[in-house]
Amino acid sequence: MRPLDVRNPDPFYADLETELLEKINALGIGPQGFGGRTTAIGLNIETMPTHIAGMPCAVNISCHVTRHKTAVL
Repeated sequence: MRPLDVRNPDPFYADLETELLEKINALGIGPQGFGGRTTAIGLNIETMPTHIAGMPCAVNISCHVTRHKTAVL
């Protein structure tokens, strides 16, 4: 695991990490879709040889608003 503030050593992927993070946060989705300026706090791209059926992806979607937001339907 690489810390969120450390970019990929490959300049191509480092630029892609920065670009994607900026574009994700520009969407205005915010935590759990409730709006806001920060949708993602970090984005790391790691590359390793793998079979296409084994491509891993990790997404963490739990946050403060999940535990404290209420709604009446």
